[in-house]
Amino acid sequence: MTKALFLDRDGTLNEDYDFVHTKEQWTWCKGAVETIRWAKENNWKVIVVTNQSGVSRGLFSLEKVHELHEWVNKALEKDSAQVDDWCIAHWHPKFHDGLEQDLLEYRKPGLRYYQEMIKKYNLNASQCVVMGDKPSDLKPGLALGMRAFYIHSRFHEKNDQKWLNENNFQPYKNIGEVLEILKQTEID
Repeated sequence: MTKALFLDRDGTLNEDYDFVHTKEQWTWCKGAVETIRWAKENNWKVIVVTNQSGVSRGLFSLEKVHELHEWVNKALEKDSAQVDDWCIAHWHPKFHDGLEQDLLEYRKPGLRYYQEMIKKYNLNASQCVVMGDKPSDLKPGLALGMRAFYIHSRFHEKNDQKWLNENNFQPYKNIGEVLEILKQTEID
């Protein structure tokens, strides 16, 4: 079975400046490139699951999001890294008139993208890791039996502290801190 990192995008891989959708807005979070490179060197799949409601809100197009992700992967190639799959949930319940309701199951904390990626790559969820800066990033992974890491971001104070405490989450400063733990405790 293949191992995988399921990563949130904004606030985990890149700094979250609200509705990041161009390369000019992209700033890597500390340790993000190194974490992806380490995963690839150790034969892990790297899957980014991201809610991008800016598309539903009419702030930018899905094509712009795809262009940004292509640029990110080209930038990562210089570091011998890449994201294997980008799962983009561009729907939002407040901007969903007339669309199929089940599309919302792709939005985190929904499980749909996670389940599809597990099947696509023949993953054992217990051999996977999920990282994110909000409870909604972590809940799908936990529900499927993944190891989860909470990344501190500007949303920390707005997050559900009760849920984080009940689930024994301590915030890591950045994805690079989590990489050091993964190197020491890689799942066998």
